[in-house]
Amino acid sequence: MVDGSPRTRSATHAKHPASVVVADCDVARRAEITDILHRFDPSASVLDVESGPALIEIVLSRRPALAFVGLQLEGLTGPEAIAVARKRGGILPCLVLITARVLPQWQELAVSLGAYEVLKTPLDPTHIESLLHTNARRRKPTHVLLASSSEAGRTAIGRVLTRSGFNLAVDETDCGRHALKLLKGGSYDLAFIDAKLGGIDGLELACQLQSLSLPTRLTLMTTGDPEPIAQAGRYFGVDFVLKMPFYARDIDLALHHALGLRRPYLLNAITAPPAPTALLRIADLVPARRSA
Repeated sequence: MVDGSPRTRSATHAKHPASVVVADCDVARRAEITDILHRFDPSASVLDVESGPALIEIVLSRRPALAFVGLQLEGLTGPEAIAVARKRGGILPCLVLITARVLPQWQELAVSLGAYEVLKTPLDPTHIESLLHTNARRRKPTHVLLASSSEAGRTAIGRVLTRSGFNLAVDETDCGRHALKLLKGGSYDLAFIDAKLGGIDGLELACQLQSLSLPTRLTLMTTGDPEPIAQAGRYFGVDFVLKMPFYARDIDLALHHALGLRRPYLLNAITAPPAPTALLRIADLVPARRSA
């Protein structure tokens, strides 16, 4: 039981801005990205490299918070260098791949490397600036409540949340009444609530919260048919319904929607039909027809 004193999971992020690495075989492209980075943050420390081995060394020694990596580098390809760096313990919180053409397996390659976005040349400065703003918000602390009667469910969802790339502090509880108390007294940005939560179920909790006009964005989770819960939830301020089991990309989609962030093209691509998705956004629902 975690009722009474919520257990907290926190993502690990550096407290101070870290370096940004720009790795590409095209010197003009590196200069263009560096210029955009400095316009966004004049104090940014930008590391400029053109070879795979140099990229590996920077990832391991400088631990950059953001990396723009072209597919073609000297010595090794960009994907090869990233794979080697990660095998040696390197971490890249935000990886942006750059390509001159869309490869047939680009989605699979990007996902396997843990990329956040894929940019196609010629580069769009507006897109890059938007990406930088989004990444800055992802690094900003975000308070989340996770309420589920199932310890296994909390563990699985909590693991996905803390690995999402967002700087999340996740409080957990297994009781609906405790969840209501926490939401009333806390300043949660987001809440993931089990529809069958013990004490007070998810819909009743949402109903009681509605009159308080809290800024918390609510996601109800269910193992059953999400449509009836979504149709009811639209009257109680629920933003999303998440069907379990779910995909990690569904959590990413919910976080981007809830925080009002521009979704990366890569995320749009891997969640577009006919790709299965477990996330139902209430705003996309067609109002249920009333019987005559």
